[in-house]
Amino acid sequence: MKTNDILSEKQKLILELLKRNNIDKLKDFINSLEIPLYFLNSTNFDLLTLALSLNCSFYIIKLIYNRCNYKTLNYVVKDIYHLYDMSNHKDETIVNYQNSLEVLMDSNNNVKSPLLVSLEFSDFQSVEFLINKGADMYFKINGKYILEILREENLLTMRKLNFLLKNGFSLKKFKIERLSNFEFKYIKKCLENFVFDINFIKYLLNLYKNKAGISKRKFNHRVNNEINKIEIPMELYLKYLDRKDYKKVEYLYKYYGTEKTRSFKDFILFYLNYFDRNFNKKSFYDFFNFIINNENTFPFSKEYAINENETIIINKKLKIVELIKNNNNLKLETFLKNNNYILHCLYSSESEILNLINEYNVSSDIVDILRKYFLI
Repeated sequence: MKTNDILSEKQKLILELLKRNNIDKLKDFINSLEIPLYFLNSTNFDLLTLALSLNCSFYIIKLIYNRCNYKTLNYVVKDIYHLYDMSNHKDETIVNYQNSLEVLMDSNNNVKSPLLVSLEFSDFQSVEFLINKGADMYFKINGKYILEILREENLLTMRKLNFLLKNGFSLKKFKIERLSNFEFKYIKKCLENFVFDINFIKYLLNLYKNKAGISKRKFNHRVNNEINKIEIPMELYLKYLDRKDYKKVEYLYKYYGTEKTRSFKDFILFYLNYFDRNFNKKSFYDFFNFIINNENTFPFSKEYAINENETIIINKKLKIVELIKNNNNLKLETFLKNNNYILHCLYSSESEILNLINEYNVSSDIVDILRKYFLI
């Protein structure tokens, strides 16, 4: 199967011409054929996909498309890489394609579509041509969208995404849940392209052009309608909340809708508690520290955040006193170890620790533990 023996003589000849990227000789060959060009295509041999993989000129791409009478561009070809060997080819440029092709053909079970191959090689002229001829940006290969395959291959770039968005790609058909494993910059770009889209911009331009007035209430209603066009899946919030990437959580929050502020607050507080894996309130403390130290749009005031963190500190101090009074060495050390992140906020000076020691007449073991964690 993985030898050139499976190719017909005519397939081998046209393959060599495609490697050389010579359109004149290719035309001569096609004109000399006694059969239609598309007869050379098969399940594992497709001229259009091969030409795209070999980085043939755009004129060759168009020639093959026109002469093969493709009824659809939404098809896949399997195992096409093993059909050609460029290791002995004299053209260094062509030889250099071999390594990249091996990697690409090994991905996604060696199944490719013309649009996927053109995007893999950043051949934007061919990408636009294929889309205009009916190549579907939402066509699935092995159950995955082309955008997902590009991400898995580490071949997705902002330029490629912008190009697809310009040509009509939208979250209207591509569910945002499928972006959960994408870099945030791609999620953000897709959201911005979908919300406040060209129709919204035209609406604003018409208002300006016609000098039409609009009430603040009506304008806010229109803005909220745009925001509510999409519902951010909770798993996206949780992903960045768990990573303590609060700026990204905040960015997503603007798509939540102002009328849902109460539920969003409850949602954040519930999952801060869920992420409190060591039961030490660190998830709460870190989040509220972000609120205190950064200008943000979260539905929590700085006063609220300060009060919450002060309550955490007070409770920690009370727990330490309780453990000291009970002379519980093991539990005290475990508690201090689990709450190491906040110890610097509990006692601001060495004298406070010394007063604590003197007040409760603690054992030498307790003193050693306090010295260890408070560095006195």
